[in-house]
Amino acid sequence: MTDVTNLAAATGTGGSSGIFLYVVLGALVLMMFFGSRRARKQQREASAFRDSLEVGTEVMTGSGFFGTIVAVEGDRITLVADDGGRSTWIRQAIAKVVEPVVEDDGIDVLEEDGTDTPETPQDQRPTND
Repeated sequence: MTDVTNLAAATGTGGSSGIFLYVVLGALVLMMFFGSRRARKQQREASAFRDSLEVGTEVMTGSGFFGTIVAVEGDRITLVADDGGRSTWIRQAIAKVVEPVVEDDGIDVLEEDGTDTPETPQDQRPTND
């Protein structure tokens, strides 16, 4: 055993590999630290989102069910579907709030002369065939 230690000391390679090991371990510890911070932040945001759910909000569950919240009782949330069916879900099953779709018939385009004209949708433009 002392022969190996003496050989490493004589060649001078023992110290540099030890430093490399500490650098790699330090990098791993930093990655674990920042990864856990990010996970805790996401958990806090998810908790704040679920705490902000209120009656009248349209939501989607994690399994893809769409509905509008009609009752909130502790961890139980009652959703009503478009066809009128009601179902009760646990608060953690709610994945996201569904934003209402805004329909716009045309887009106003500012002409070079400064006047606004509605743009014709792509499928209604005349073709030059």
